[in-house]
Amino acid sequence: MDFASMDRAQLTMVGSGFSALLSMHFTIQLLSQHLFFWKNPKEQKAIIMIICMAPLYAIDSFVGLLDIRGSKTFFMFLDSVKECYEAVAIAKFLALMYSYLNISIIKNIVPDEIKGREIHHSFPMTLFQIHLSKLKS
Repeated sequence: MDFASMDRAQLTMVGSGFSALLSMHFTIQLLSQHLFFWKNPKEQKAIIMIICMAPLYAIDSFVGLLDIRGSKTFFMFLDSVKECYEAVAIAKFLALMYSYLNISIIKNIVPDEIKGREIHHSFPMTLFQIHLSKLKS
């Protein structure tokens, strides 16, 4: 492969493909290590879900650069899957942080120091909530 004779589009495709493969390689390596040293199932399940985000983004970006028949439809489908998976990864990250901080998701916990404090909402939030509210336990 002669990189000197390639134009910008070809170099971009090669770089994107290499980055996607590299992302998949490191993800598989990290996943195998987590599965081999399975000590905290609750936390490691969340970590595995978050780790799988990187290759999905890399593949989505690579398919977005492709210019072959049917790639636009596949890109739209893959982009929708990516957006939905992003929501799952954010929820898993929040659950992981709650697990690290030993906070129960079921309980509505407000620290004693900030109970009863007033919260002033700025413009976009005032469309949905009152301008001033208080924290309750």
